[in-house]
Amino acid sequence: MEALYDIIADREQRLLLRWWLDARGTREMPARGDFDPLDHPDLLPRLFLVAVNPEPPHFRYRLCGTEIDVQQGYSMTARTFEELFSGELLRFTHERFFDTAFNRRISYHTTHFSNDNEAKSWRFTRLLLPLAESGARVDMILGSRVVVSGLRRSYAELEQDVDTRQSYEVAVVDAAHAAEPRVRMLSPGTPEQL
Repeated sequence: MEALYDIIADREQRLLLRWWLDARGTREMPARGDFDPLDHPDLLPRLFLVAVNPEPPHFRYRLCGTEIDVQQGYSMTARTFEELFSGELLRFTHERFFDTAFNRRISYHTTHFSNDNEAKSWRFTRLLLPLAESGARVDMILGSRVVVSGLRRSYAELEQDVDTRQSYEVAVVDAAHAAEPRVRMLSPGTPEQL
């Protein structure tokens, strides 16, 4: 088994994971108060902070980088997942964030995105890192979304392509063991494992 740090290909996402590991110290995970986005100006356009609510709706963007907003075609800050996404994209996004928030896991995965304003789709990697002010409950998720490639296909077309669906890669590790070689790779299309 590999450590998560060794699986992540993007330099910025590796830097963010390194910050998270250093900031937590002896705790299971760092707190939102430990993270100042302005300390990471080079990463800021691709960063987001999502507030976690134990009651539905569970997730609301508190901060979303400008590069992500441009790709979306609108500002995501202060909006819930249900206001922003639908269908398969909502299901997959909710599933990954739920696992991070309520199972206290770091998630690193690839997925596809298409905004409604144009026929361009992106493949991107997303890193989700749990933050807990009290140490008892994840109340915020710090994340990074980095575009890997652009495709001229709609999200619906990508979802119908078996090869594309099978190219989703999801790696998870419990927050408490994030620096250890305990990464678990999840198979695409098997939500019962998530």
